[in-house]
Amino acid sequence: MWSQVSGGQVLRVLSHPVPLVIGDTQYPKNIFTLWSKAELKAIGIMPYREVPVDTRYHYSGTVSYEITEDEVVGSYASQSDKEYAKLKLAMLDRTKAIASSLLARDDWMAVRASEGGTAIPDNIKAYRVAVRKESNDKETAIKALGNLDAVKLYEATPYIETRKDDDDKEYESERHLDLATHYFAEDPLADDDPAFVSLVKK
Repeated sequence: MWSQVSGGQVLRVLSHPVPLVIGDTQYPKNIFTLWSKAELKAIGIMPYREVPVDTRYHYSGTVSYEITEDEVVGSYASQSDKEYAKLKLAMLDRTKAIASSLLARDDWMAVRASEGGTAIPDNIKAYRVAVRKESNDKETAIKALGNLDAVKLYEATPYIETRKDDDDKEYESERHLDLATHYFAEDPLADDDPAFVSLVKK
């Protein structure tokens, strides 16, 4: 993206190359690809980047511009927060939906057992109990979140994951987990991941 600057003011932001009229001169749009940054700057065209607003938690306000030596930076200095109580309701819906989808795979076993058929295998039964408990624990934790920062942290909680490479050497990386949707209950039918070692809350 580019910006057109004149007299220390940003006249407009350009999302793609367009023909320009600056003063008495008409410029074709290919100057954006053929000219150097210095040549473009000489006629008031500078690279533009925008500091993004996390629209999950904030409404965008009025954009303000900072003209530096090499670029123009747009930022939303005036932005309002979304109501965290409403965000929590959406989190609860996602948590329940994930739990429901995890249980749905084996519901037929529960129906079969309830109608006098083959009993649910113990490992599947234990998994279903663990999913329900974890879902209930998540609902309790979400309802207890007291502000927007707590909501943000719950949806991006830092964990350290340890894995093995092809040479069997362990390495760590940081992951941010959305605890509203990430379930830790171990699925007995899931394929083993030989590279996985551990996942620990930071």
